[in-house]
Amino acid sequence: MRTFVRHNGFLLYVAAGIEHLRGKLTGMYWSRCFGVSSIHIRKGAYLRGIRHIRIGENFDAGRGLWMEAVTSWHGNESKPEIQIGTNVSISFWGHIAALTSIRIGNGVMIGSKVTIIDHDHGRYTAPECSSPHVAPGLRPLDARPIVIGDNVWLADGVVVTGGSTIGEGCVIGANAVVRGSIPPYSIAVGIPALPVNRYDHDLQVWIAVQRQISPRKSARLL
Repeated sequence: MRTFVRHNGFLLYVAAGIEHLRGKLTGMYWSRCFGVSSIHIRKGAYLRGIRHIRIGENFDAGRGLWMEAVTSWHGNESKPEIQIGTNVSISFWGHIAALTSIRIGNGVMIGSKVTIIDHDHGRYTAPECSSPHVAPGLRPLDARPIVIGDNVWLADGVVVTGGSTIGEGCVIGANAVVRGSIPPYSIAVGIPALPVNRYDHDLQVWIAVQRQISPRKSARLL
């Protein structure tokens, strides 16, 4: 107590105590909703479609969590699922939304302002492409499942798009955009996110990933 007051002041100490008590009460509510004994979701949370959401023990979410299982869109019904394993943490302002399926494994750490959404407003690959003359909010939703393995770390600002798979033990660098598959035990960065390191289990170190350079690009580098 004394250390906290010395660094932050007495008024903030009182406010933190009130916030802690409030968190205990809301935690009891969410625990009953999801059938677990320990869960902590801070204020400002927006959760919808909770009958389609499964959360494991020791879930912890910072302020402003938006988690939604989208059950209908412009009159079209869907059967979404969001499954989150045990010991998962999400920092401030996380956004998770599923029209089909999002599965997050155990021990996953998610940074601030991370977006995990399995659907887009419209279809942009042949043969059924959405027209740019139709307002985005009126275009049909295009959804593909997302799978995130155990012990993954998504750093601040990461975006995970529909159809993506992130293997066990991966690290996704800040502000990366994941599209497609990231192999297990990889460090991936960039837009789109690409592996730059992988974990060598024999040496127990992270080593650089060797990239193939196309002949045309290689000629330009000469």
